[in-house]
Parts: sequence; C-alpha cells; structure tokens
Amino acid sequence: MSQVKLEAKIRKETGKGVARRLRREGRVPAVLYGHHLEEPIILDVNSKDTEKILKTNGKTGLINLSFDDENVKDQLAMLVDYQRDVFGTCLLHVDFKQVRMDEKVTVSVPVVLVGEAIGVKAGGVLEQHIREIEVECLPTDIPAHIEVDVANLDLGHHSTVAQLKAPEGVEFKADPEEMVVSVAITRAAAEADAAEETTEAAAAE
Repeated sequence: MSQVKLEAKIRKETGKGVARRLRREGRVPAVLYGHHLEEPIILDVNSKDTEKILKTNGKTGLINLSFDDENVKDQLAMLVDYQRDVFGTCLLHVDFKQVRMDEKVTVSVPVVLVGEAIGVKAGGVLEQHIREIEVECLPTDIPAHIEVDVANLDLGHHSTVAQLKAPEGVEFKADPEEMVVSVAITRAAAEADAAEETTEAAAAE
C-alpha cells in the first residue's frame, strides 16, 4: 500500500482558544498516539491536506507524518478517528495512531458488492447488512476493500462472513455467522412464485 506525506507541527499550547485559532489559520488540532511512544504527541496539521487524505485514503491509508521539529523523527501512522462540526463541513480534531510495518493492525475496510444476484432478476431485493468489515493484517496488506460476489444469490438466500474469501495475509475479525448480504423476497415475487406453483399443480392434474 502506498504512503502519503503529511507535514505536522508540534503543538505545546492546548485549549479551546488555541484550537479555534488554529482552525481560523486552516489548521486542525491533532494527536498521535501509540504504544511505542513515551507519551502522545500533540500536533496540528493542514486542514485541506487532511481532507484530501480522508477522501483518497480514508482510514486505511498509511501516512508519513513529517514534523517541523528536527528532534522528532517522522512517524508512520494511520488516521483512526476525526471529529467535524455540527454541519459536517469543518474538521475539529484528528487522531493518528502510530504503526510499524512489522506489526499487525486492526482496521475497518469497505465491503463492495459485485455482480447481479439471480434473486434480484427474479424480483427480489438485494440488502447489504454490513458496509464495512474489521480485518487484521500487516499495514502493507491492508486491502482497499473486500469484494463480495452476489451473482449466485437466489431469493431468500444470504452470505455470511464465513463465506467471504480473505486476501492473503488478511484475517476477518467479525463474527463468522454475521450476515453480509441477502436477497429479500418481495410480495410481488412471492405472489409470482405462488401463481407459478398453482399453474404447475394444475398442469400436473
């Protein structure tokens, strides 16, 4: 997985007043934590650059945090959480987590459905029950998404986590019995099935 670079500034001042000033300057208050750090690093990052990373990498991309302090080494991290204002337009705070290339991480990745279910062609409705799934793997093995082929799903059928194929080096952390996708039988489809059964019964007689 590719890495993106994000310049960060060490921040010694804290408080609501400082946070508001940073946001006016186009910065976002942030913190970096990790069990290899003696204590969390308080910092701030460029708002536009961070928004771009959220749009392109989401929470699964690797970020190389480059600090303005020569005494602080660059840190490989992931953006694990963020807060927005009530309108959802302005970033208020960002949390980064330190990662190591040789240590596994647990992240949530999107679930993407592919194909057209035969049950949908018969009048059913495709229902996706989970849109993200938690996986554990090395940072370099984080998948962009997990594909679920629904082509063979018939009316009333479903797929569970246990039926998904994990990429090499990736382990699903979700409940194996958790339902991922199903094809619901609509009233129209049920009535069509009933009418067909009636017709077949009449023909047999």
